Amino acid sequence: MTVSDTSTVDLKMLEARLADARAALAEETVRADALNRIAAAIGAGGALEQVVQTVVDGGVELTGAAFGAFFYTDQIGEDEALSLYTLSGAPRSAFDHFPMVRKTAIFAPTFNGEGILRSDDITQDPRYGHSAPYHGMPHGHLPVRSYLGVPVVSRSGKVLGALLFGHPEPGRFSERLEHLMAGVGAQAAVAIENVRLHQAARQEVEERRLAAERQRMLLNELNHRVKNTLASVQSIARQSLINADNVEGFRDAFEARLMALSQTHNLLTAENWQGASLHDIFAAELRPHGGGRQGGGPRFTLEGDRNLRLNPKAAVALGMAIHELATNALKYGALSTPSGHVALSSRLEGQEADRHLVIEWVESGGPSVSKPVRRGFGSRLLERGLAGELAGRVQLDYDPSGVSCRMELPLQDLESSE
Repeated sequence: MTVSDTSTVDLKMLEARLADARAALAEETVRADALNRIAAAIGAGGALEQVVQTVVDGGVELTGAAFGAFFYTDQIGEDEALSLYTLSGAPRSAFDHFPMVRKTAIFAPTFNGEGILRSDDITQDPRYGHSAPYHGMPHGHLPVRSYLGVPVVSRSGKVLGALLFGHPEPGRFSERLEHLMAGVGAQAAVAIENVRLHQAARQEVEERRLAAERQRMLLNELNHRVKNTLASVQSIARQSLINADNVEGFRDAFEARLMALSQTHNLLTAENWQGASLHDIFAAELRPHGGGRQGGGPRFTLEGDRNLRLNPKAAVALGMAIHELATNALKYGALSTPSGHVALSSRLEGQEADRHLVIEWVESGGPSVSKPVRRGFGSRLLERGLAGELAGRVQLDYDPSGVSCRMELPLQDLESSE
């Protein structure tokens, strides 16, 4: 071989080495870019899915894998399954018709956090193909020979999930890539924990804001209710005084009406002032006059829908109305004699656009009734109060056999908003 031939061979070897160096440099440049993107995504935070997707995409570039995925641990009853979170290099539909991944002999070391599993040909691994029902990869699965499973473990030691990478050709993942991906797995764990901490912090701030808003609304509502209650007490006091014959009569009537108001307030307070059952309102007002625990008993017949609920305004108005009817019956009507009886019923009538509640109070077995000479507080409360408060119509009938009262109230003004 001449000197010229030797020089030519050396030049070709130098060119080959230079080409290899350039290829290696290009490969390292790609890996450096991928690492930079992963680091930037972790540093920037943001949505969890976006951060994890960047980690998986970067892992595919770093390893040269054909596809990569992040699976997280999911508790299904007493069993643990592995749910796909993000995927790179393949459409998500590639996994749609497969069942959830389980901790088989191949996957268990990774998802138990025991360490990285790297295989030049996973189909030759002694643990491969022993788990039912597929005994290996199911039909239609992405082709995998080279395999790399990297556990993602939090600083507290909790396994958050795993990064899985595959390639259809054997021997594609080197030991150096294994060490590199160990670092990526640690970064992924930090990213996931940071995003979750930020989410928890934002949630806490939002919960505090909502709590403050609820407190403000409750204070406003309390202020409104106190003013309404004071107005009601003032009206009760004024009307009781106008209709009283003496101080003792005023005191007794005023105290009884305050107790009736208090009973309805107790029902509403038990329900956080969201509303009260019409049946419970009836029962509370009849109980002091001999009604049973549920409002009925030997002296009362109580019929109607037990599930109908009224808003606070309607509950207070109807509670006071039934109290006045019961008080009048105790003084002058059916409840003033041992044989007297009161039938109290409620029902819904009309179509959707004109739905209304009908309440009927019918007394029997008491003394003969005559129309009163003057109108008392109870009559005004029924005929004017319900009409003004609830846009209702009230008909009082003083038949000699017993007082009766029919109330028709628009349902839209009564129903609780809960």
